[in-house]
Amino acid sequence: MTPFERALLIARRNWILLLVCFLLVPAAALAYSLSQTPEYTASASLLFTEKNTSQFDPERAAATNLQLVSLDQVAARTASALPDSGLSATEVSDEVAVSPAGESDLVDVEATDPDPELAATVANEFARQFIGFRRDANRAKVLKAQGLVEARLNELTPEQLAGPEGQALEDRRRELGVRAALQTGEAQLVQPATAPSAPSSPKKTRNVALGILLGIVLGISLALLRDQFDRRLKTVEEAEAAFGLSVLATIPQSRQIGDSAGIETGLRGEEAEAFRMLRANLQYFGIDQELKSILVTSSASEDGKTMVAWNLALTEAHAGKRILCIEADLRRPTLAQRLQLANERGLGLVLAGSLEPQAAIQKARGVDVLPAGALPPNPAELIDSARMEGLLDWAEREYDRVIVDTPPAAIVADALPLIKRVDRVLVVVRLRRTARDAAEHLQEQLTIIEAPVIGIVVNGAPTQADDSYYRSAAISDSFAEMHEKLAASDAAGGDAPEPEAERASKGRARS
Repeated sequence: MTPFERALLIARRNWILLLVCFLLVPAAALAYSLSQTPEYTASASLLFTEKNTSQFDPERAAATNLQLVSLDQVAARTASALPDSGLSATEVSDEVAVSPAGESDLVDVEATDPDPELAATVANEFARQFIGFRRDANRAKVLKAQGLVEARLNELTPEQLAGPEGQALEDRRRELGVRAALQTGEAQLVQPATAPSAPSSPKKTRNVALGILLGIVLGISLALLRDQFDRRLKTVEEAEAAFGLSVLATIPQSRQIGDSAGIETGLRGEEAEAFRMLRANLQYFGIDQELKSILVTSSASEDGKTMVAWNLALTEAHAGKRILCIEADLRRPTLAQRLQLANERGLGLVLAGSLEPQAAIQKARGVDVLPAGALPPNPAELIDSARMEGLLDWAEREYDRVIVDTPPAAIVADALPLIKRVDRVLVVVRLRRTARDAAEHLQEQLTIIEAPVIGIVVNGAPTQADDSYYRSAAISDSFAEMHEKLAASDAAGGDAPEPEAERASKGRARS
């Protein structure tokens, strides 16, 4: 199986999970977006103009300006300047974001609020307050220097004031006074914020797109995880690889074949054709050595081994063979109950030496059946006994083929003594039920004892064939059933229905 085919197979098995993830996650993203209050973002731009030193570092200056704009003092001044907005300094800090505009001297001040007008007002006021904060800080620096000069002037004598030192200090004082008056904060509001017309969040299109992407990733991840942890055999190829054996027949998943329907009612169409195919494949293995006895087992219960054993026996009987079906499951037998056979006498009493095989065998639909009978306290010892071997020798002489139904060989050891005694072993696997670990365990057991395994029968396989062939097979099955009923009526001494053509001919003769 190629990786692409395996991916398609995983997708088919998990299509409901994938569909839920693909639809639910984007729908949740859309619902979340619709539940959010729309918010609007307004942006104002500040231009810094300080480049007055020979050691000017643009990157350092930009980082310094960005930190200055983000100071909490600016948010506090903005909140105080907008008393009608009802915003606190903390709320202003939460609403405002400051970011550099590329590598230029511009800084963007963005304010986000459910009210677009208030967002623009907060952005512009924050920018103005920063300019005022920088202006006041620079002016305070200049005034401090001016104060130091004035203090020095106050320390000079009248003669010193009239001298060169006094004159220089006086000139410096006047220069600092002019500079303090001319402070601008070295920043300009070059682009005021305007009220935005469209909300900046929630971004519905982006959220839904991310939801679709997340849904795809989540669905695929869950499907792969589920396939990894699900240890059941899911395909015919997996069953074939688990045992390293050829598939002799695939029994389709069908309403005709359920827990008991495959035994209590007759099979038709595709289901009956599957057992005819199994019988035909078994004939190829009997060219050099006649297969007198076939043991049917499985790795776990409810895999359909009893159903396969019975329908194989029934198919052989319909082909004119004398068949004996032995129910060798002395722990949980079900065949006699489903066939409505008397269960008082059976294999348990035969192996205990209390009954001859001929006295315990019953007829069901043309097949001789040796039911399990009353359950013994020591089934393993009875199966692994000389009487069981003698029973098989007698059955192989008296019948064309003997079909032996055993307990699951991977669960109990009852079937192991019989495996070496029969001609061939047939293993039944049920897709989506048989665990891979149990199948591998059974395969190891069969390899250790060198069991004569002929192949596997895959139960519960998906239908892939053309139904028209099986409709023809179903019609043939109906005619076969009618023929059996007529034969049974003749054997009972009853009159067969008169053909319509003969009745019409007699009617014309009487007239």
